[in-house]
Amino acid sequence: MNDNKDTLLTQARELYDQLERDKELYKEFLKNEDSFLIARGLDPKEIKTNIKSLIKERMNLFKDVLQDHEKNLDT
Repeated sequence: MNDNKDTLLTQARELYDQLERDKELYKEFLKNEDSFLIARGLDPKEIKTNIKSLIKERMNLFKDVLQDHEKNLDT
């Protein structure tokens, strides 16, 4: 069970990284997310859940960096 979760997270991370770098691929993804994922052999529900988790994780990381930077500016 844990291996499957790790595999899904890895697949989601790789896809998300590709989408961030390739605007044409991202446009294709946005046009029809489910079809895009199914065509790549991925389960849309599970991958989307993992992508949302990655986005939240990265936003929190950026938030922390900005807060640290703000503290440095205030001193």
